[in-house]
Amino acid sequence: MKSLQSLKSVFFKKSISVLFIKVSGIVLQFIAIFIITNNASEVLFGKFNFMSYALILCGAICLLGMNNSFLQFSGKLQAQDSFNQIVSLYWRMFVILVANFIILFLVYKCVSDWFSLAYFQDEDVRTLFNKVILVLFPYTISILNFQVLRGLHLLYMSEIASNLFRFGGLLILSLVLYYLDDYSYLIEGYILIFYIISIITTLIIVFQLFKLKKNKPLVKIGYKEIVKTSIPMSFSLITLLMMQSFDVFILEKYWSFEKVAFYGAAVKITTGIGIILMTINAVIAPDISKLYFSKQYKELKALIIKSTMLNFYLTIPAILFIFIFSEKILALFGDNYVLANSALLIMIIAQMFNAFCGSVGVYLNMTGRQKVYLYILVLALILNIVLNVLLIPKHGMLGAALATGISMIFWNLTGVIYIYRKDKIGVFILSKYLK
Repeated sequence: MKSLQSLKSVFFKKSISVLFIKVSGIVLQFIAIFIITNNASEVLFGKFNFMSYALILCGAICLLGMNNSFLQFSGKLQAQDSFNQIVSLYWRMFVILVANFIILFLVYKCVSDWFSLAYFQDEDVRTLFNKVILVLFPYTISILNFQVLRGLHLLYMSEIASNLFRFGGLLILSLVLYYLDDYSYLIEGYILIFYIISIITTLIIVFQLFKLKKNKPLVKIGYKEIVKTSIPMSFSLITLLMMQSFDVFILEKYWSFEKVAFYGAAVKITTGIGIILMTINAVIAPDISKLYFSKQYKELKALIIKSTMLNFYLTIPAILFIFIFSEKILALFGDNYVLANSALLIMIIAQMFNAFCGSVGVYLNMTGRQKVYLYILVLALILNIVLNVLLIPKHGMLGAALATGISMIFWNLTGVIYIYRKDKIGVFILSKYLK
């Protein structure tokens, strides 16, 4: 009983602290976007959004899921009293990341230059993808480092780097460009932010790794195991990101960069809602792995129930606020951004269902069910692509929001059912009332 009470106390303390950091980051991001959208052209902000989505998607391919598998490995190593092996784990992942970047760069050059793929012959698209390749390596190093810091029990440092450094840097950039009255270097400045973050976080991690004791390892994690565990997580993340970005690419093709800008603002607002669940996942992910692999199922169930309830209570007020004042919130970005109001309302409803479902993806990944999670997301992606292709050409932003919302509800509900049937653990808000 005492251990459960201790678990609750630590969980709530960490969750609130991390939530404060994440909310601070979101505030910095929204201030930066407010400054940019009210001073830069809609076309430029649309290109910035397009580049951001492309970077996230390419980064997921390059990372190969190692940012997520690192947390599962760190939990396993801690449960097996071999935490010092985290040093070699990090360096092996670094080597894999370098190899993946080189391969992805060659593939891009092949399809864009040598095969002259039609999509990349559009001058604007080609320029944006060239910039994605330019920032891809420091971006992926930064994303990996955020999770490594978390795995090293530097949770607050991880959140500061991923939220305050990143979005604080974006705010500083927006203020500098406002002072110069020239936003043409917006994307280049954004690239510079990740170069700085990657250097700082790598230095912190190297310093921390040198402090670990060099005991004889009981467990060794090689390249083969890293890739075997990471690939399903990679495909899961890529699939999830494709569901979140495919609509943007189709929207640009059939409509315009202006529509991408309006829709992107709505997406960022709904992403702000999801930050609460991301906060809770950041806190519980290593603990889920540790408790599951050490077979402490009672403590694991208690942790999941508490995390689901906390996510629900914190998310619903924010969802209701945005739902009621959606037009006024969108108007902050500019008068034309109100055109995305219907799309925003649909995505908010989908986010509400997401709040009901809790930590589906993190639970499956941290308990070794990454392949199951992948299969669920692949089905959702197929549904998402079909809906986007059918709805966007005719309905634009509204069609994109419907496709995203329906596919999000589908994979969450499927994951909830699977977890309850297999482990009798309810990640859904009402699951604790089921017998």
